[in-house]
Amino acid sequence: MDITIRQLTTKDSNHFPEGIELLNRTQGRDLFPPDYLTVRTEDPDSYVIAAFDKSQLIGISIAQLITNYDYYLPFAPNINELFKNKKVGSFSTMCTHESYQGKGIGKLMSQKRLEWVKNQKCDVVVGVSWVSGLKHTSNRVFEKIGFSPVKQVDKFYIQQSIDHPFECPGCNVQPCICSAILYKMDL
Repeated sequence: MDITIRQLTTKDSNHFPEGIELLNRTQGRDLFPPDYLTVRTEDPDSYVIAAFDKSQLIGISIAQLITNYDYYLPFAPNINELFKNKKVGSFSTMCTHESYQGKGIGKLMSQKRLEWVKNQKCDVVVGVSWVSGLKHTSNRVFEKIGFSPVKQVDKFYIQQSIDHPFECPGCNVQPCICSAILYKMDL
């Protein structure tokens, strides 16, 4: 393996279609719209990381600065108060090509994301780990780089999958009945 981990920018738009395909195949078919990577790379509050084996795209991960915590309310109803007057980063999504899972690529991408949120002077960073039943999920990566679990919410994605239908590769039902765990790290 000749692995390179680097920021993905608008200049890398030739990789966006394969990136969207990788995200949708590993996270849920039709979960990510065709313009998702364009939007994320154009957003100054987002940081898109890609992993390559030579020229083959093998991973995508994203960190963002966030000010709206509604997505996280099921984990902590008082989250708005907890994060009041704090600069918050989010590890919003990550995937690795199936044949590269379990080889440390997710950890490498997450370390780059962690560097970025620290450079943004965040006070805290959060991430949600999908409890899908699949072999390789982000909970291991979160724990390896120092995140702590906050709470698990059963059937976390059910309403999201009703509002924006997608085919879940974990539970393989519609709507998705997978659970999720909120992870947090104070910086």
